[in-house]
Amino acid sequence: MPSRRLLVVPALLVALAVTAGCAPKSRDLQPGLYRAVVELPGGTVPFGIDVAAEKTGIALYLVNGEDRVRAPSVQAVPGVLTAALPGAGNVLKAGISGDELDGQITLVDADGGKSVLPFSAKRGQDWRFVEEPRSDNADFSGRWSIEFTDDAGEKIAGVAEFVQSFHVVTGSVRTADRELSLVGDADDEELRLSLFDGEQVVLYKGKLDERGDLVGERWGTAAGHARYTAIRNPDATL
Repeated sequence: MPSRRLLVVPALLVALAVTAGCAPKSRDLQPGLYRAVVELPGGTVPFGIDVAAEKTGIALYLVNGEDRVRAPSVQAVPGVLTAALPGAGNVLKAGISGDELDGQITLVDADGGKSVLPFSAKRGQDWRFVEEPRSDNADFSGRWSIEFTDDAGEKIAGVAEFVQSFHVVTGSVRTADRELSLVGDADDEELRLSLFDGEQVVLYKGKLDERGDLVGERWGTAAGHARYTAIRNPDATL
């Protein structure tokens, strides 16, 4: 029959593990890099958030590749983060629980209409769309002629230019009225790109067809939804 003394140690370890698992999470905003996401009808839109402790107080930056947009003001009290974003009336508000943020982003358009998007973020992650990338992805780098067709059937011409390093793709999409800098991932023959700069949320999804053209869809809080086809063209211009 086992000794009672021998049974005490395992029981104590179990009790300590349970106690540690039930320890309350910090309600203070932790500095560091967060992987953040919002939701659009087309899916999850990832971007980066960098929380930095500066001399003037806590600063929050929206990170898209090398582009960093500073939030005009940040308030962090135990359990709650509120950050004014670029653009009148745009705001991020989230609860703080340890390394995680959970809340919503409100964006106000030029006509005063509001888009309220679910938001969450986790500290210590820096991947975009693909957490475990492949090593044999298609090459999307180069210049492309791109044509959008919106939900009303109107066609809009544009130029896309991408730079690819392994699975990471950065670049721009330009039309007559706007230019967007996007960051994303190649995943086999699929390409996903996103942007959140505090004023608009954009998501691109595309896939190479049998001719090597890039075919997909775009969703955006400012530009709306459209389908697109992009054709490689080193001389592409508007």
